[in-house]
Amino acid sequence: MKITAEIIDAILRSNNVLVCGHIRPDGDCIGSALAMRRICEKLGKNADAVCDAEKPHSFSFLPDYDYFCAPRFEKYDLFIAVDCAVDKRLGEYFKQMTDAKTVIDIDHHPTNDGYGDINYINERASSTCEIIYSLFCDTDLLDAESATMLYTGLSTDTGHFMHSNTTDAVFKTAFGLCRLGVNVGNINHALYCNNSFERMKLTARSISGIELYSNGKIALMTIMRSDLEECGCKSEDTEGLIDNAKSISGVEIAICICEQPGGMFRTSLRSVSADVSAVAGVFGGGGHKLASGCIINGTRDEVTKKITQAAAKAL
Repeated sequence: MKITAEIIDAILRSNNVLVCGHIRPDGDCIGSALAMRRICEKLGKNADAVCDAEKPHSFSFLPDYDYFCAPRFEKYDLFIAVDCAVDKRLGEYFKQMTDAKTVIDIDHHPTNDGYGDINYINERASSTCEIIYSLFCDTDLLDAESATMLYTGLSTDTGHFMHSNTTDAVFKTAFGLCRLGVNVGNINHALYCNNSFERMKLTARSISGIELYSNGKIALMTIMRSDLEECGCKSEDTEGLIDNAKSISGVEIAICICEQPGGMFRTSLRSVSADVSAVAGVFGGGGHKLASGCIINGTRDEVTKKITQAAAKAL
């Protein structure tokens, strides 16, 4: 593809490359960041992969994980943003982006306005990892290690191939990655069968506190800071818990509100068919039609009322 040649040319013209994903990285973000870092290294460049977040232990099984969130330079001449819809979600690395000579933006979020010098945004793709595979599958820059990174993001962003964004292109991508040497069993075990006892306690507590609204069409899960402390968990342990609320029969919109310092609640929304990006947009957030998020100020009761009323209008 022409865009592939353009991206490779930009990498070859650089010396130090910083690949950066969004704050609170998920599997797609980490997988795509590490894979792009490896591609840059194969092209002979110094490359680092970072996110403005505490390094999530849940993805420590990935190859090159020790290189993640370990920047070696103060300035980089090439900045590659992956899976980051808005440049402000780069967090503390926003300055490195503005200081770089060239910025590449690779993403699948429909709200991405193309803030790079070179932009490749494909909102039809299930994940940024799917995009990166499509960009480099016809080159010799992918190997078993990078394929493992990309398969991880493909799996997590499709809900282990259960979400409606699981298309024929997703399975073709998975097939291609497996041919490169992915061990599917090992990845599945690491992602879905490797919970700590502390996370299981948090899971049980969060499920027991689910509340239903709008005649059972909206499920609300609340996680307070005290829940994390009493269960011995960190913020990263809340990842994916919202799927338990979404799995309830009759639920069309699942919501998880997580208490943050300063009187704020980080809010995640998942939907079967309703457009929850519009719900998140009411509070300055965004994302995908069926998976979005935002930050809402207020007490627990205030936030519960605000988000459930907004979600009800989207049904």
